[in-house]
Amino acid sequence: MLTHTYQTTRPFLYHLTDRANLAHIRETNELCPAAFLMEAAGRFELLQHRRRCHEQVMVGKTVILLRDQAPLHKGNISFEDGYTFDSFVESLNRRVFFWPGTVRGPISYGIRHFERYQKERPIVLRLLMQSVLGSNPTSQPLYCKYNSGSPRCSYGSKSARGANTFVPAGDFAGTPSTVVEVTFQEPITLPADAEYAGRPSGPWRSLRTAAKRE
Repeated sequence: MLTHTYQTTRPFLYHLTDRANLAHIRETNELCPAAFLMEAAGRFELLQHRRRCHEQVMVGKTVILLRDQAPLHKGNISFEDGYTFDSFVESLNRRVFFWPGTVRGPISYGIRHFERYQKERPIVLRLLMQSVLGSNPTSQPLYCKYNSGSPRCSYGSKSARGANTFVPAGDFAGTPSTVVEVTFQEPITLPADAEYAGRPSGPWRSLRTAAKRE
C-alpha cells in the first residue's frame, strides 16, 4: 500500500480534542503526543498509566486536558514481541492519532469516537493528508487496521497488540480502505489549511484565520 494511493482513497485526517485545548493548539500550531505533554509537565508517572478518566497536565502556565483511555482493557489483549500492558500504554501515549476519512467526514470509528464525547462539546480538526506530510517532511505516518485503544475479545480470542500494531505503508497488509488509524510518533506541525469544527460533519473554519480574528 503506497502512501500516495492511500491519499487518493482517504485524503483527510480527523483528530478529536477537548475544546479547552484549542487555544494552545493555535498558539503552538502543533499536535503533540500525550507523552510529550506529560514530560513537559513533569508528569512522568502518567507515561505507562492507563487513564481511566480525563487527566489534566500543566505545561508552563497552560492546562491541557488528556482524554481518557477507558476502553483500553488489559484482559482483552494478547501481547506480542515482548510488550507488556505498561509498555503498550506508553506506546499509545507516544503517538498523535488521526481517523482517516473523506471530505464528508471520518470513517465510522471516528464518528463513534465523537459520539462517545459529544456531550463534552469537543473540537474536531480536519487536515489534508498531503498537507500534513508537506508540513512534516521528516515524519513517517504509521497505519493501524483497528482501533488500537479499544481491544476486544472475539469468540474467545484476544486482540493482538505489539510491534506490528502500527506499521509503515510498505508493511501494511491491506488496502487503503482497511486503515482505521493513522499515527505519528512526534509532534505534528499543522498545515496552513487546517480546519476545525464542533462536529465531524462541519461546518468547517480555518484554524489560522479564526485565530487571527479572535
